[in-house]
Amino acid sequence: MNFASYTIVTTIAAILLFLSLTTEVLRAQTHPNFEFSLGVDYSAAEQTLDFFDHRIGDADRVAKLRGNQLAAATSVMLARTEKSRDDFRDQLELARNITRFESDVYGFFPAKNHIPELRKLLNNIKQRQLDRRIVATIASFFPEQAKISTRFSVYLVVIGNERASAFVRRVVWNFDTPTFVNDEEGEPVIVVNLARMVEGPPNEQAQFIEVLSTTAHECFHAAFSVLQKSLPDSLRPRNIADQLLDIVQNEGIAYYLSLQTHLGGETPSRKWFDETSKAVDILNRVLGEMLSPNLTHARAQELIMDANLSGSFEGNYGATSGLRMAYEIDAHLGRPALTATLMNGGRSFVLTYQQACLRDGSLPQLDKRVLQFVGQSSR
Repeated sequence: MNFASYTIVTTIAAILLFLSLTTEVLRAQTHPNFEFSLGVDYSAAEQTLDFFDHRIGDADRVAKLRGNQLAAATSVMLARTEKSRDDFRDQLELARNITRFESDVYGFFPAKNHIPELRKLLNNIKQRQLDRRIVATIASFFPEQAKISTRFSVYLVVIGNERASAFVRRVVWNFDTPTFVNDEEGEPVIVVNLARMVEGPPNEQAQFIEVLSTTAHECFHAAFSVLQKSLPDSLRPRNIADQLLDIVQNEGIAYYLSLQTHLGGETPSRKWFDETSKAVDILNRVLGEMLSPNLTHARAQELIMDANLSGSFEGNYGATSGLRMAYEIDAHLGRPALTATLMNGGRSFVLTYQQACLRDGSLPQLDKRVLQFVGQSSR
């Protein structure tokens, strides 16, 4: 999700970021077990802009581009609605010639309103070797004993539902048509909506950092999904509370990676600490509800969706509480303690945060009932 509303990117932070990325490139090159590469597909972004700019006229061809199909299907899911098979193409063609929709499910108009800025951003991404910088950034968030050897596809788009700047989904391709599958099948693909990156002030450096941060966040998820396949079955979630803890860990570390990319080593604002503390309080309440025998399936699914897909930083209680935990683990126990949790599951992440709480009693505390649950024997 977009952190632009919560951080201020300064010249000093940008310089620190550049220096840290230079260091991380060298570190990534010496990470013996981390073989991770990206294939970046620009076609959906470029051709959608050309279509809105009346440079090309084939709506069907633009709608069928892989990146746009992924963005359209996920937009419908995030809007929690249903659309016909041809709705995206029809709405794309209609959006080309009007100024607004009452309900812009597919997020066409941010792109239509920022065509020159998006073209400039695309050129900047190509010139600055986004893929190499991302690999260098995420390598330091994995333990050296983690073996990862893979290549992922990243689709840059300029459309998408407002609830997500980027996402990872697993798909099986039938030629150029995706079928979405569960975590045990297909390949993970990463989609990044560049239109969300140009909605703020027209600062090219800030926009590039936003793209780097957002894409690295999703690449972390993709790399972690590969690592998880090699972990013991005993670490797999066995109930809804375990599923939530896995989200807290996965999203929390990914958001912490994004936060560091934005701040370049600076301390977050007081507002950030207040909001993340509130998220830990909400996590305590939700886990208490999940551990109740009266929890319904519908309520459980609602709580899981809201953990990271509520549409706001404050509402994404799972991701935001996990972000605070990752920050404090790194600050109080060090990076090795944080990355070690990736090998040991969501409960390990929460228990490691509790170690940080024992060192600093001012940190947001976890309820005793939650600690009893996570302290039970391995799954």
